[in-house]
Amino acid sequence: MLSSDTSKLGECEFALISEMNSQLIVHHPYRSLTEIQTAVSLSQEETILAWSIINDHYLTDLPLLHPPHVIALSAAILAVVLKPTQGAVQFSTSSLQSAMQTLSSGPVSGGGTNQLKLQKLVTWLAESNVDIEAVVDCTQELISLYDLSENFNEKACKEQLQKFVKARGLDK
Repeated sequence: MLSSDTSKLGECEFALISEMNSQLIVHHPYRSLTEIQTAVSLSQEETILAWSIINDHYLTDLPLLHPPHVIALSAAILAVVLKPTQGAVQFSTSSLQSAMQTLSSGPVSGGGTNQLKLQKLVTWLAESNVDIEAVVDCTQELISLYDLSENFNEKACKEQLQKFVKARGLDK
């Protein structure tokens, strides 16, 4: 259980800064996202969605594995693919899979604006020096996060944990 005592949080921050010899420089994907937004002409809704995807990536180990610009690119790709609708986002794996199939099938001919924007983003990515494998890995990790959260069943998880505790004799 997390404490709401802000003084404890401050103590932890100072301990971390002290341990790092006061050299705390953190690079976030938000700045890269604003540059990508300009280069690829993301709409305001897509940018907001990409921003929230970046917020969600902190639930994973992606900040430790990939540089911020890779995470920002993955968020932008997912934002274009997920197509925000009326303030709600639908993170269905079927829509993600169909969009990725469209993406891998080559250039889009006469597609919708989202397909054209996705193609523009992919072309921009191909012309850049960004590690495409890292973008793919990051995107797959984010898709897995949303798939997991979509299929999460708290009751079944608690039951499995109780069975484990009883089996190990840790319930004493």
